[in-house]
Amino acid sequence: MQLCQYPSQSRIRRFTLEAIQIPIVYNQYGDYDPNGLLYVLEQDSQRIQREALKRFQQTPPQPYEEVRPLVLRVNLGDTVKICFRTPLNRRLSIHAQGLAYDVMTSDGTSTGFNPDSTTDNFIEYTRYANTEGVFLFHDMTDPRSSEEATNIHGLFGTVIVEPPGARWFHMETG
Repeated sequence: MQLCQYPSQSRIRRFTLEAIQIPIVYNQYGDYDPNGLLYVLEQDSQRIQREALKRFQQTPPQPYEEVRPLVLRVNLGDTVKICFRTPLNRRLSIHAQGLAYDVMTSDGTSTGFNPDSTTDNFIEYTRYANTEGVFLFHDMTDPRSSEEATNIHGLFGTVIVEPPGARWFHMETG
């Protein structure tokens, strides 16, 4: 059996992400997590916070459609640079499952003898999209399942790696 040999693209895809803390409203009945956490694109951060808080102040609180796990799309062969900022008063990180990376600089953990790749301000991670698929990313600074942890409150997302040359469109406007 011969495997498909994709051309090497070596394109760099850059994303600037921010962690925000907002109440996450789950349904029209007003059920919510008061300690919600999200990864968002930095360019969308202020709008998402403003609109989510506006809807949260309704009676009952209402969900905002952009409060959802972040999805990053890249092509096979891309180098993925994630500039991560956190204005929150705690250390956070981005740990991606299934994407290749240098464990010494981009693991998103503070483990063993590796340098700490978590941050309370800013860090840049480099990942390599060398396998097609959907890959989870999440905070590994505090992976516990307790109320003080981060993943339980929504700090996770996905990277979708598509074939080279694949294009994606807006789901409503095309």
